[in-house]
Amino acid sequence: MAFRADNGFTRFMDLVGSGKLEPARSNLYGVEIAVPPVLAANDDNVRRNYRYHYDYVNALADDVTIPGRRITTGQVRSVGAMRRFATDTSFSEMSVSFLLPKDLYHRDMFEKWMNYTASDAENRVTFYNEYTTNIRIKKWEVGSPIVFEGRTQEGAYQQRLNRVTGVWELYGAFPFDMSAINVNNGPTQLIKLDISFYYERYRFDTVADDTMPHTNASSDKIINSFDATAAALGFSTQQTDVSQFGV
Repeated sequence: MAFRADNGFTRFMDLVGSGKLEPARSNLYGVEIAVPPVLAANDDNVRRNYRYHYDYVNALADDVTIPGRRITTGQVRSVGAMRRFATDTSFSEMSVSFLLPKDLYHRDMFEKWMNYTASDAENRVTFYNEYTTNIRIKKWEVGSPIVFEGRTQEGAYQQRLNRVTGVWELYGAFPFDMSAINVNNGPTQLIKLDISFYYERYRFDTVADDTMPHTNASSDKIINSFDATAAALGFSTQQTDVSQFGV
């Protein structure tokens, strides 16, 4: 068998080292859960502190299960081999494991959200559009050729930033399962809260590959607060570069 020079370990190292095939990291991500209307209307704590809500959710999302996609099929056999054909699309569940802060914010928020959705004191549920919301998961990567240029009273400064490389947007999401919490007299451990979500559908897209390719040979891109490139590269929650998010 002939050896292919372009299929060896050296070639692999060259591709990875160039940044073109650098593996993605599992511990760089962001999570945003928009406040559902039912919480915004009934919870003064959330309504007065939107900034705290997003910080609590993003900073303490310890483990995130990004949903997958599956094509469901049927089958037919008239003569010969059986053939399968596509019938629909189904999605796996999305879940987030949160580290609980001392004020138990996440437990309180999801208790209220789920109780407003389907109260255990009444035999009825809230309107669908009031308890559903959108969830956004951003995949970040380090070592980007993106430099932010800002100004302070001391003068101008520059800082190299990470960048968003992909975004998942989940539509019509709501929590349907909240895990139990175990406390005991053993060694001290961090308390986690697992939340599972149902949703209608999701959209995924990579971000700004044409604007900033994933290679070490890319020259530095200087951006500032007034540069439209910042939004395209993920430094804004608008994600204007991501397609199909309005679908």
